[in-house]
Amino acid sequence: MKKIVLFDMDGTLTPARKKMTIEMCRKLDELQRHGFEIGIVTGSDMEYLKEQCDLMLGLGPVNASRVHYLPCNGTKYYKMYNNTFQAVYEKDMWQEIGCKRFKKLNSLLCSLQNSIATFYDISLAGNYIVYRGSMINWCPIGRSANTLQRAQWCHKDRKQEIRKQWLRITRQALNNHDLENVVVKLGGETSFDIYPEGWDKTYAFRNFDDEDTIYFVGDRCQPYVGNDYEAFQRANNRVNGTGYSTSGPDETIRIIDEIILNETK
Repeated sequence: MKKIVLFDMDGTLTPARKKMTIEMCRKLDELQRHGFEIGIVTGSDMEYLKEQCDLMLGLGPVNASRVHYLPCNGTKYYKMYNNTFQAVYEKDMWQEIGCKRFKKLNSLLCSLQNSIATFYDISLAGNYIVYRGSMINWCPIGRSANTLQRAQWCHKDRKQEIRKQWLRITRQALNNHDLENVVVKLGGETSFDIYPEGWDKTYAFRNFDDEDTIYFVGDRCQPYVGNDYEAFQRANNRVNGTGYSTSGPDETIRIIDEIILNETK
């Protein structure tokens, strides 16, 4: 029986879109030395995951070859062999929902992007709709936004709850276009994640046995909105497992120290 700790990335192991610190690397190393396996489950694709983990991958002290890398909610799975990442599997949204519905979805998202850009005075940086293979990420200000543009959007979003409003609008639009089995969630601090039903972060749990003890730590565990909610619930509903909600990397370290590692004493 294994002991696995699955971590969300943004807001859990790192501040949003920032890199993992040496303090966090040391804490993950401590988990490994106490017999835990580590998994990183993020909505971002593999390139972002590697970018945020470059300190861990370059300097250690974490044994990177023993980490489960689970981008795109775990619908992609990579392991490191001989300092090279190799795919264990990669799911494909286009194949899952079919060509006709996939084209309809993209057309709908383009229309929604035009509407939100017209309705709000927001920065438009480009790269708005990104296909990640197993999901689509829609970022109204664009994935190319710089730090200042992201901060301005986050401030406006918190004040006006723009994404929460457009989450409801998008959900209704999907239902009206025969896309009821496509899920839309808030992604990180700036965007929306769109994927087939069942392809949330619980997908990562398929890689482990029912007898394994699985802990999940995430920062967006709110019902219906947060993209960590399903994994948080799945961990809590297992015979051997627990889900923890964190407010950021500092609290994540506290959860590791005071709760998870404490259970091994």
